[in-house]
Amino acid sequence: MGTKELLTLSQLNHMVRETIEEQFPYPLWVVAELSEIKINASGHCYMELIEKKPDSDQPTAKARAVIWAYTFRMLKPYFETTAGRPLAPGLKILVQAEVSFHEIYGFSLNIKDIDPSYTIGEMALKRKEIIERLQREGILEMNKHLPFPLVPQNIAIISSETAAGFQDFVHQLTHNPYGYRFNFVLFPAIMQGAEAEGTLVEALEHIYEKENKFDVVVIIRGGGSQADLGSFDNYRIAQHITQFPLPVITGIGHEKDETVTDLVAYANLKTPTAVAEFILDRVRNFEERVTTTMDQICQQTEEKISGYQYFLEHYTYDLNNLLQSKLVRHIRHLDHIKQKLLYQTDRENQNKKEKLLKYIHDLKQGISIYLQWHQQKTDMYDRSTQTNINQYFTQKDHKLVLYSKSLSYLDPLRVLQRGYSITRLHGNALKDMKNIHPEDIIHTKLFRGEIKSKVIK
Repeated sequence: MGTKELLTLSQLNHMVRETIEEQFPYPLWVVAELSEIKINASGHCYMELIEKKPDSDQPTAKARAVIWAYTFRMLKPYFETTAGRPLAPGLKILVQAEVSFHEIYGFSLNIKDIDPSYTIGEMALKRKEIIERLQREGILEMNKHLPFPLVPQNIAIISSETAAGFQDFVHQLTHNPYGYRFNFVLFPAIMQGAEAEGTLVEALEHIYEKENKFDVVVIIRGGGSQADLGSFDNYRIAQHITQFPLPVITGIGHEKDETVTDLVAYANLKTPTAVAEFILDRVRNFEERVTTTMDQICQQTEEKISGYQYFLEHYTYDLNNLLQSKLVRHIRHLDHIKQKLLYQTDRENQNKKEKLLKYIHDLKQGISIYLQWHQQKTDMYDRSTQTNINQYFTQKDHKLVLYSKSLSYLDPLRVLQRGYSITRLHGNALKDMKNIHPEDIIHTKLFRGEIKSKVIK
């Protein structure tokens, strides 16, 4: 067996480094998905790039990457301005990178440039895929078909608590010129960046738990850069809005582009103030409809009253004459009935009086007989009860005498008087020799006196 060639780890890593530098002497353009991004205090940007299988989240490749501070200061604003969104996890990017290998830190990519046009294309493709998926699922316009409340007064707001847009929205509704009153509940959410999706969906779920307390949901944010809107081209947020049981109105502060979130909402406005005006217009329209309807009812009522006034006066005259004639006839008829009733009433009263006197006489006799019978029965019960009580106490006296005699026979002193004694050990009556031990002190009770003894064996 020949001599083995041995390498130290540093030697091996140095060889790997030389090989990589030899194989990749120039920067390469690489397509990857941004998995993680961190910017340290010195301004350096550290990333993790990843590639996944199609239609799967399973990674097929990973690599660390870095953009040094002096390069990152130029690339970041250029990319965000051109692509319209910040660098964030989940974004597909095309980067120009130097392939490097360090003996201690291992393999990494040193990014020199980023092509925002590739990301723009990917974002447009992703947006198109989201819209097509919502269409295939048949839910793209579900929220738009919900009935809008006639008077939307109870409003659930999804926004950042410190956002200027939120303050503008509340001020616009609270100080409206019509004196309408609204109830607001804020469900805080992060309105941009990687955390926007989770917090927006969580806010919608919290509102869903209390849906019967609200009329509409508004999603609003203040003005910001075009780069902040990427969070709203999101399938999960859109899917929740499409199937939400309340109308959702968006006002996320942009003038040109319409995000997927705007597309699926019941209505989308450019700014939070425009959302407030939309709600005020709906309430104002309802008030105007009610006012118009009331005016029409009043006008038609007045016309009907005027039209029937003549007929009412004519009918009133004819009815008055008819009533006078009928009244005279009815008065005569009533007088006849009155005389007849008076005669019949006198006869009825006399008969009832005689019957009542007879009933009173019979009742008195019946009560007297019943009281006499009841008194006799009571006297009989009293005599019987007294006799039973006397017999009971006599029997109890005899039993007490017998019990007294029996107890006297059981008196312990009488037993001792007959020559018996009681021996105690530790205050308890001694019944068995096995409980006695040498040196125990026992007490023997006689009829007269007591003996104290010490056990020897």
